[in-house]
Amino acid sequence: MLQQVNGHGSGSEAHGRESLREDLQEFLGGEAPLQQLDDLTKVNPVTPETVLRCLQARYMADTFYTNAGCTLVALNPFKPVPQLYSPKLMREYHTASQPQTLKPHIFTVGEQTYRNVKSLIEPINQSVVVSGESGAGKTWTSRCLMKFYAVVAASPTSWESHKVAERIEQRILNSNPVMEAFGNACTLRNNNSSRFGKFIQLQLNGAQQMTGAAVQTYLLEKTRVACQAPSERNFHIFYQIYKGAHAEERVRWHLPEGAAFSWLPHPERTLEEDCFEVTREAMLHLGIDVPTQDNIFQALAGLLHLGNTQFADSGNEAQPCPLVDDAQCSVGTSALLLGLPEDHLLETLRIRIIRAGRGQQVFRKPCSQAECDTRRDCLAKLVYARLFDWLVSVINSSICATPNSWTSFIGLLDVYGFESFPSNSLEQLCINYANEKLQLEACGLVETIHISAAGFPIRVSHRNFMERYELLRRLRPATTPGSHGRCPDGGRSKWPPCTEPATLRGLLQDILRALPAPLHCGRTKVFMTDSTLELLEHGRAQVLEQCARHIQRGWRRHRCRTQARQKRAAVLIQAAVRSWLTRKHIRQLHAAATVIKRAWREWRIRMAFLASEELDGVEETHSSQAPCSPSSSPLPPAQTRLQGAITRLWPLGLALANAAVGVHGFQRKLVVFACLQLPVGSPRSCAVQMPQEQAGVLSIRALPQGSIRFHCRKSPLRYADTCPGPSPDSVTGFNQILLERHRPGHVTSSPLTQLG
Repeated sequence: MLQQVNGHGSGSEAHGRESLREDLQEFLGGEAPLQQLDDLTKVNPVTPETVLRCLQARYMADTFYTNAGCTLVALNPFKPVPQLYSPKLMREYHTASQPQTLKPHIFTVGEQTYRNVKSLIEPINQSVVVSGESGAGKTWTSRCLMKFYAVVAASPTSWESHKVAERIEQRILNSNPVMEAFGNACTLRNNNSSRFGKFIQLQLNGAQQMTGAAVQTYLLEKTRVACQAPSERNFHIFYQIYKGAHAEERVRWHLPEGAAFSWLPHPERTLEEDCFEVTREAMLHLGIDVPTQDNIFQALAGLLHLGNTQFADSGNEAQPCPLVDDAQCSVGTSALLLGLPEDHLLETLRIRIIRAGRGQQVFRKPCSQAECDTRRDCLAKLVYARLFDWLVSVINSSICATPNSWTSFIGLLDVYGFESFPSNSLEQLCINYANEKLQLEACGLVETIHISAAGFPIRVSHRNFMERYELLRRLRPATTPGSHGRCPDGGRSKWPPCTEPATLRGLLQDILRALPAPLHCGRTKVFMTDSTLELLEHGRAQVLEQCARHIQRGWRRHRCRTQARQKRAAVLIQAAVRSWLTRKHIRQLHAAATVIKRAWREWRIRMAFLASEELDGVEETHSSQAPCSPSSSPLPPAQTRLQGAITRLWPLGLALANAAVGVHGFQRKLVVFACLQLPVGSPRSCAVQMPQEQAGVLSIRALPQGSIRFHCRKSPLRYADTCPGPSPDSVTGFNQILLERHRPGHVTSSPLTQLG
């Protein structure tokens, strides 16, 4: 409540009202400290002034990295910052589940690109563009990224692979000192400014391990060899050989201490990059031996002496320009170091060869003083450019992997910075134009922040979006034909580089009908959020998985059918082969059986014939020979009949006589006597008849095993030994009887046992 005293307002009331207004303005305008904003999209309002104020506040707080949507803004501290690029911090960002939640750092960009190569279904090459003004720290940032990839992309499992990875990593890192020594120089803004653009391709295999690298250079500032801006220096390598050469090398390269060279300004300045031994050691690791290094440094010394070659005006166009003062000595030393004849070098610098006319006549025209200086500078720039290109090729041959050993790569693009001089050369125009094109391609910083703050940090060109996500239309069948339906060739058509916005929106709507998501289509790019990108990638992965399943299913069906056909063919072949082998075996057995049967029949017939001949001879002998000696008395009729039966059955009697059991006593002795054709009488008084007195058997021999071998007088064999048990219908002869000791159960049923 306002109160009045004597018609006037209280002074304290007015003061309180003013204080309240100030507090209100402070409350409404209050915001978080700028150094705590790690993303420039949080700056409100987004203007160049507020963005610069935020970056300045973070720089004063020793915070040198700030996010700007999908872009990282880095500031050069121009001082060493401990533990800012330590291996421990590398591992922390590499092992984090979500690196983007950590503080902004160059390792966040490195880890994100590495995961993009590693996690996608198909390898997608990644590239990091390092752009900015001269002296902003682009070369240092590229070097830190290379160290980061060398650490995280070198995790082999075996010791052999570990040594190979270490060697590759060391060679890649050793290429930096060599490239900086030959391609960097001290400028007004940066003591180690890159005077060439380079694209470093870090090559990864299927397991996302670094197997090699390749360096591509362009726009080398060759003019710096012969012309340096005020307060700037030449390339580092000239100062390294000038300050770091040994006494013997100084004599060999004609570089005495304290010598002055016109192309070597400000040699008294000592920089960290003037370390000659580091460059030499790095060249050794890259495979450049000491003799080759001496040749390189000798050629560089020759260029320094060539710069001291000065010409005077001849005053006559028909006469070449003379050398001034000690230039003759410089020309001779330069020719000696470059390996050129002195006269030929002087003629090249002072005489121009002109070919004219239809006959291509050759005219020799002396050059003016300015032309001689230009030709001298062009020669030096050409020699240095050739030397630089050769050095890059040697580095690539040392660190580059074979084409079949890597599948994807991560590229690092380190380009010139923006520079503006009172007198800009053509090279500087090309450098600034390349930077402008890169900035327009990636959009400006403020525009990037505006787009990111609006919720669309991801931007993809129309052509790239259609080439990558056009296959999402496979998630649903095309319902209506037309411009938005499937292409006649199954959705594999190439989209034109410039698509009409209406047609493009129709195509985008056709794609997004299956996956609704927030998306904004601009004139040349498609803007989307992180969630939309994840949704599109998930849908793309789903389509690729379905396609892979279809391919696998078709391949497995084809393989099963092929295997079934092969199995049936194999069964048919096996059956035919087995049938042929069986028929062949049966034919062989039939032929063998036929031969055996023929031989057996012939043998049976022959044996039957021999047996019949032997029986006929025995019967005739028995019939004509007296049964007993003249001194014996006539036998009774009964005994005569018994002796006749025994004589006829003497083979069976001989078998029974040889048997172990079955015949005993007189029967056994009688049978034996009858078989041996002993004289009749008392068994004890009989004598054995001699073999020559027997009727038909020439000799009988009893073996210890119990069998008997015998030989007939008319048999062609010496001894006959045949198996017992002949078939009933076979012919039994003397040569077919084998008498063996029979078992007890077999002899008891012998018919001769009944005769006793």
